[in-house]
Amino acid sequence: MNKKTFVKDITLGHERVNDYFIVTKKGVYSTKNNKKFIGLSLRDRTGSIEGKIWEERVDRLKTLFEENDLVYVESKVESYQGKLQLIVENVKKEEALPPEHIREFFPVSERSHADLRKDYEGLIKEIRDPHIQSLFSVFNSREDILKRFFLFPASIGVHHMYIGGLAEHSLSVAEMGAKVIGGVGGDRDLIIAGCLLHDIGKIEEMTIRGGFKYSDRGRLLGHITLGVMILEELVKEVPGFPDAFADILSHIIISHHGLEEWGSPRKPMCIEAIIVHHLDNLDAKVMGVREHMKESMEDEKWTAYHRLYESKFYKTTGNG
Repeated sequence: MNKKTFVKDITLGHERVNDYFIVTKKGVYSTKNNKKFIGLSLRDRTGSIEGKIWEERVDRLKTLFEENDLVYVESKVESYQGKLQLIVENVKKEEALPPEHIREFFPVSERSHADLRKDYEGLIKEIRDPHIQSLFSVFNSREDILKRFFLFPASIGVHHMYIGGLAEHSLSVAEMGAKVIGGVGGDRDLIIAGCLLHDIGKIEEMTIRGGFKYSDRGRLLGHITLGVMILEELVKEVPGFPDAFADILSHIIISHHGLEEWGSPRKPMCIEAIIVHHLDNLDAKVMGVREHMKESMEDEKWTAYHRLYESKFYKTTGNG
């Protein structure tokens, strides 16, 4: 598999585009003149482009692929109402998206994977308690967990919505936690561990297939419940892990949203949990607004209305 042409680079000068894309939308429609066509949305890490399959090809191609599939398309580039689109002549479904190519099809953190790993390892080295050190030794030995931690987004529609977003968010919260301890106190090791693990349930809550989506397990249980389950699984592999530490880390996961109406079964009830909650909320909201600014500016200064945050936002100098 060798992807050569990305959405952002497609122009009328290409004439043809024969390449790999993820199908994010697919539907069979008819024009006013009863011409049948398949309407598509095709994406890679740089964006999406519309595609159309016309008339005689519809019946031949419509059963060969579905939404969320990775496909190889053979197409012509055309302009319709001022927008580029691909007129697809042939489609071949690929059976799997190789892990080494996943970053070609989804938006990616601006912090490289190597930098995220380096920062993560630096924080782990600062942990002094031997039991919490052992907990992260187990975490690091679980390739199934560690790989998804560095691969998954932090959310689907709010903040850090890109490959590496979960690790970037967790590290940002942990780095802030390490800095505020001098001013507000708290157990440094529990704060760092709680920051790194507070969203770990998201590796089970979400799935990456054609896009960032909720898994059945995620919809049924949610990332808070799943996070406690993962923590309990890891703790079992650390001989003599203190019950009090396990309870506090579980409480941090359970309470990190802060309020019941925000999804937490318990409010934060210890210093460490209060710190993690507020830093998580700060990082998520600031990044959510930054990402909203990138996508939704009404003019040079003001964004469109953000439905979740119930406000428009003003772009100050240095936030371009």
